[in-house]
Amino acid sequence: MIDTNSNSINNSNNNNNNNNNSSNVFEINSSIKPYFTCIVFVVSLIFICSSRNIVTKHLPIGRAGSSIIGATLMVYFGIIQPKEIGAVINWDTIILLMSMMMLSNYMEQANIWGMASKILLWKCKSTSIFMIRVCLVSSIMSSILTNDTVCVTLTPIVINACKSTNLPFFPFLMAIATSANIGSSALPVGNPQNMIIATAGGLNFFNFFKVSIVSSILGVSINTLLLLLYFKKDLKNYNLNFNQLIETNTTIMTTTIEDGAHNQNEKEMENNIIIINKKMEEEEEEEKEEDNINLNEEITNNGHSILIASSMDSIDLSDCSIINENIKKKENLFQVYFITKEKSIETLSNIIKLIFKVRVAIILALVLIGFFIGMHMGFTVLFGVSILMICERKDISDIINSVDWELLLFFSGLFVLVEGFDRQFAKEAWIILEPFVPIDSSHLNVLKIFIFSILILVLCNILGNVPLVLSLSPRLLEALAPDFTWILLAFVSTVAGNLTLVGSVANLIVAEKSKSYHEIGFLEYLKFGVPSTILVILIGVPIVVLIGK
Repeated sequence: MIDTNSNSINNSNNNNNNNNNSSNVFEINSSIKPYFTCIVFVVSLIFICSSRNIVTKHLPIGRAGSSIIGATLMVYFGIIQPKEIGAVINWDTIILLMSMMMLSNYMEQANIWGMASKILLWKCKSTSIFMIRVCLVSSIMSSILTNDTVCVTLTPIVINACKSTNLPFFPFLMAIATSANIGSSALPVGNPQNMIIATAGGLNFFNFFKVSIVSSILGVSINTLLLLLYFKKDLKNYNLNFNQLIETNTTIMTTTIEDGAHNQNEKEMENNIIIINKKMEEEEEEEKEEDNINLNEEITNNGHSILIASSMDSIDLSDCSIINENIKKKENLFQVYFITKEKSIETLSNIIKLIFKVRVAIILALVLIGFFIGMHMGFTVLFGVSILMICERKDISDIINSVDWELLLFFSGLFVLVEGFDRQFAKEAWIILEPFVPIDSSHLNVLKIFIFSILILVLCNILGNVPLVLSLSPRLLEALAPDFTWILLAFVSTVAGNLTLVGSVANLIVAEKSKSYHEIGFLEYLKFGVPSTILVILIGVPIVVLIGK
């Protein structure tokens, strides 16, 4: 008995050891961990932040590949345990990103960019007005659809408009990129770092909006004014024929934006209306048949009474005329009833057709209302997308394919990569940075806020805004940072993307989309990016602090 028990105990211990070994994967010496973590993090970050240079040419694995390889090394060598991965990844941010991509696809199918194009060109009579409209459309759409999505879609529209009227490309490309970055700071869903900050800090949507909207509007206004002044000489010699511009761009929009999916949706809507009308007509015919049967019965009954009277030789002609008048009155009533019913059916079908046509706008409005009343952002968007899926009644393969899974993998790996670095160097890095972080909202230090803003501005252009935000979020949570500190971090890290060409993914998207027409140079971008970014931060930061404290 004793031997049997001891054997069972040994077997259970062996199983536990095997489980522990499988969960640890491979454990390196604790003295080596900091060096190993630093090397993996720095090398991964170089590949993530690099753009078409010597490093990425020899190993073009992309941002997602770099992030996944770095995260895998962190897990495989015991910096982070495999069982901790689920807690390390911020699933709220991943769900919000995924659902916003799906909603953006439905908005594209609803021809929202065709509407944006018409807004750009409607009664536009000068280059200055066109520049202002590009800035407004880019900034407003970015606050709802994320800056990256807007830059992907708006850049070809503006390029085609400039090409059709021989306008210079660079001023309007700068307008798209810089306005998209500043405009995306207005809402928590405007860009990835805002999503991370809002979900990690547990910020209320309305409070974020209340503080950020003022600084965002001022920032876009300042940036637009600088664009008009900076490119004044480049634009003043161009005389635009905007009638030609409208005709050309309308043709382009019908061939590029109104794709087969959109046309298919319109056909489905028309089919649904036809089916509804057919059902209503069938019901109407059935009711007419029933009324005719009742009328015939009444006439036959009256006929019987007349025959009986004639057989009794007592027919009264006045009674017959009364019967005929009653029949005519009833026929008139039936005609009025059916005419009224037809009009009501037509009105109902028009209402249904209108609702179906603007269904995406209705869902978007309901999603924003859900944000403002404090509902979970990711699942609120996903709920709206689910309603649209039911309304569409078709396979969702196109919606699934519209999700940028590479970006989601990049963020998932980055969460793990930053967490591994954070565990080894958090204390040292926070000791250096903590004196300059404005945590005490009751006693605001202007110098501390200024230094903090400059540090975020510089670090975002070295490390990238998303990795920096991911690194700071756990420390701010531990320090119980007030809301205005989180919102200040969101605003500065977003506007910092305008400093250099590689400071924001949105900038790189614009550069990549336009390279066939104009190759945006690093220094060419820097000449406008530096004064615009510094001026917007100098004016926007005090607004954020004053409203948010």
